[in-house]
Amino acid sequence: MRRDITLVAMLATTVVLALVLLGVNLMSWHNMCRNVDLVLNLIEVAGGDLRGYTIMGSGGDEVPDITVEALQEMPYDARYFTVTFSPEGEQLDSDLSSIASVDDASAHAMASAALKSDVPSGIMGSYRFRRVPMADGTMIIFLYIQDDLKYFYDFLQASVIMGLLGLAAFAAVIVPFARSATKPFEEARASQRRFVTDASHELRTPISIIRSATDVIEIESGESDWTRSIQHQVQRLEELTNKLLTLAKADEGAGALSLEDVDVSALSLSLAEEFESVSLASGRPLVCDIAPDVRCRADAGMLAQVVSILLDNAFKHSPEGSEVRFAVCAAGQGRARVLLSNEAPGMAPGSHPELFRRFFRLDGSRAYQGGHGIGLAVVKAAVDALGGKVWACCDDGRITFGLEA
Repeated sequence: MRRDITLVAMLATTVVLALVLLGVNLMSWHNMCRNVDLVLNLIEVAGGDLRGYTIMGSGGDEVPDITVEALQEMPYDARYFTVTFSPEGEQLDSDLSSIASVDDASAHAMASAALKSDVPSGIMGSYRFRRVPMADGTMIIFLYIQDDLKYFYDFLQASVIMGLLGLAAFAAVIVPFARSATKPFEEARASQRRFVTDASHELRTPISIIRSATDVIEIESGESDWTRSIQHQVQRLEELTNKLLTLAKADEGAGALSLEDVDVSALSLSLAEEFESVSLASGRPLVCDIAPDVRCRADAGMLAQVVSILLDNAFKHSPEGSEVRFAVCAAGQGRARVLLSNEAPGMAPGSHPELFRRFFRLDGSRAYQGGHGIGLAVVKAAVDALGGKVWACCDDGRITFGLEA
């Protein structure tokens, strides 16, 4: 629980922080492009030569977002060059007087690439260019923006570093907080596990005594409806106790398991034989398709109980006379797949993970009459402890329970 809370909190914080940083840096990029485009607007209005441009009015009516003072300094601050092409694509003129780092050959190569570009403006290296249609051809303006780009990337780097530092600080706070917040729940859960384990073990003795006493009564006085009822209830108690023990063992994790190489095919055939009598008594044929020599590494006792629960579940909750299908096959190297399916009238098609919740009971045609609502929860917990996966899916009126381990 502590790990889950920490991971969820860290993930949520990371997502929020990433979105904030993304938004801030997108705004920074937008502002940089906007400011650069304002200068390009001014160069375009000036016909490609800021030196001969005269400010109109009192504030630069052509470019209202730039102040008069900025306009006056622009010819000295802006580093740019222009290249003019004829409608046929031949270079007519170039003006490199406002930049020192570009020669005629470089200017021609860059302008030719910009002329062929799919976009009318963009960034090329350390320059932002714009194509300006003219009466006698096309003028391409290149504005040097290396300083603007450096400012943007410095801001981006600083924001990412600050974000990572903030995330690290949050992690330093959330880890001890999660530890203290979940401690009561973990202690309660551990106490619950101990209680389930201890109670299950303690119940075995009185159950054995009741069964033995009932056997003695049947020997002395003969079998009756009363003794049969007692035996039936004792059997139910034994099944419940075994399920609770398996659930407690699964909750303890892999450390409590006795892992070994298990012949899943042989185990499944043995269980199928045990359920033949149930099949005959209930009028539900058991159809088996068990591949030979399917093996996996698992706790043999736990795996047997899991498959037994699925078989028992299929017989209990399917219409009389319908088939119960039992299949086993390999699912890759050292892994096994077990499938149990039965008819499920009225069940909605699709996946049904809710069936594996503890004490869950499904209303309607598959109501768990006489059940405790923990059988499939035991299956889920046991398969998880074995490092496998389990699922339930309904299609064409049949519910299929599958597991891989």
